[in-house]
Amino acid sequence: MKAAVINEYGDEGVLTYQDMPDPAIGPDEVLIRVRAASINRGDFGRRAGFFQAGQTPLIIGWDIAGDIVQAGADVTNLSAGQRVVSQVMGGGYAELAAAPANATVPMPDGISYEEAASLPVAWLTAWIALLDTAALKPGETALIQSVSSGVGMAGVQIAKHVGGAGLVFTTAGSDEKCRRGLELGADHAINYSTGDFLAEVMAKTNGRGVDVALDMIGGETFAKTQQALAEGGRLVSVGRAGGSAAEVDQALAERKHQTVTTGWLVFTIKPREQLSADLAKIMDTIAARKLNALVDRVFPLSEAAAAHRYIAGRNQFGKVLLRP
Repeated sequence: MKAAVINEYGDEGVLTYQDMPDPAIGPDEVLIRVRAASINRGDFGRRAGFFQAGQTPLIIGWDIAGDIVQAGADVTNLSAGQRVVSQVMGGGYAELAAAPANATVPMPDGISYEEAASLPVAWLTAWIALLDTAALKPGETALIQSVSSGVGMAGVQIAKHVGGAGLVFTTAGSDEKCRRGLELGADHAINYSTGDFLAEVMAKTNGRGVDVALDMIGGETFAKTQQALAEGGRLVSVGRAGGSAAEVDQALAERKHQTVTTGWLVFTIKPREQLSADLAKIMDTIAARKLNALVDRVFPLSEAAAAHRYIAGRNQFGKVLLRP
């Protein structure tokens, strides 16, 4: 099979399109012919060797959608020919991938391979962070950072259309991205390049702040997001795209009875079967066109390096995918 392979760690230039052995599957796995694979920010860290130094050659990629080629001997609920989406712990940037059966979900009619592949990490992260961890309630106010990112784009829609949030604030780095954030359901979109989201949130909530916040940037953005929380507010930090870790102001949290959750990774929150059940709900909602799985651009698998370079330029709105 062909794959985008890392033979040494580094920048996007280390992604090489080459032949690799077809993956073997275990009795509780399925072999999937990949039709679309999503790129996540975490892939950048794996490419750079932050998580798996020394384990080359390496094929990265967590989110895939495609057709089952073969099912393992112990797999009874899936069969060859089914269209599926799966969360894998690696190996997604390839023509074929082995996937755990309990992390593989049949795709409903009305959803494309590209839409399905865009969902697992980004949408499950936003879904569980907002609805489970933060326990967003109907009518509450929410602040979702970075609407142009996969998690941000999903979070705005989930907060507004699933969680029933009242006012939803979001941020982006350009007026055009802010406009698109409003189209997704945000009530207020703040251009952080020209404005102060903390000041605007506090002004529009009469100094109260928001009940729930979702941050994936870290650093100063996280600090200001915590300051934007109301009394008893809940903040979930799911990443550090800005390069700096989230540092909780414990004194502020105690004084305002805030709940701040950091060090959060979607794969560790729930058992695989429960994650798959949530993913099935998300796909059904998107297939019914109640939510929008925005795909910004699809690159050929052979251009994985160019796709990583494109994301690093922060020009996308929604998910970027690879097509074998």
